[in-house]
Amino acid sequence: MKPNEIKEIPHVDEDGYFDGTVACMADARGALMLGADCYDIAAPEDDGKHFYKIAADKNGWVAEAIPTTAEECVGIVLDHHKQTERIHKLRTVFDELTKNSTTYRLVQDPETNARSIEKIPEKTVEEVRTEKMRALDAAFMSWYEDGATVVSSLGFEADSDQRAISDVNGLVTAVEAQATLSDSGVIFMDAHNEGHQLTLDQLKLLQLEIIGAGSAAYQEKWKLRDAIEKAKTKEELEKIEIAFHPADFSKAA
Repeated sequence: MKPNEIKEIPHVDEDGYFDGTVACMADARGALMLGADCYDIAAPEDDGKHFYKIAADKNGWVAEAIPTTAEECVGIVLDHHKQTERIHKLRTVFDELTKNSTTYRLVQDPETNARSIEKIPEKTVEEVRTEKMRALDAAFMSWYEDGATVVSSLGFEADSDQRAISDVNGLVTAVEAQATLSDSGVIFMDAHNEGHQLTLDQLKLLQLEIIGAGSAAYQEKWKLRDAIEKAKTKEELEKIEIAFHPADFSKAA
């Protein structure tokens, strides 16, 4: 090379991976003044699918496939302090491959903050049972507090959650206290926000049906709980469907 001539030379990061080229100048004798971690060899042809690490003899490159599955990432540890191009790429790959995975997860060492991917341990029968119990409790509370309904023998569907019980009890008390209402009745709004003129006797009947619906929901909960407790395998537990349905008193009309 001629003195002061410039040449683009491959550069590697602190782990020996190609991360681009840098300009090196020839000295007065025409010899390249190579910077740290620079090698006067041909740069690798980047295909976007590999990392390239300098070979042991420093005369070539070793291609290393960029992981495309979470399984391929197992065993790779990303140092929290490193900010190389390769590490940044792998951090993005780790996030993307574990984002919706049910079999692999991203973990971070509590002491070093290093990130890695591990296979999610298979749940035991007891772990699945505990999860099923929690799901049952959550579903029941959701139904009982803000979703329960009853098909009344009066010909409509009424709310039967905690607030509905309080509302009907209040209407019964109000009608009993006012003689004029006992004859004419009051408007009751059903689960679909439609009004119905109900007498005191009808309100009391609805009151009993709502109480009965609550009792039926509790019975269904205990039935499901018993099935969960008696299940012997994860398959049996997974087949248990947790759902609560409106009690139906229409046939009693």
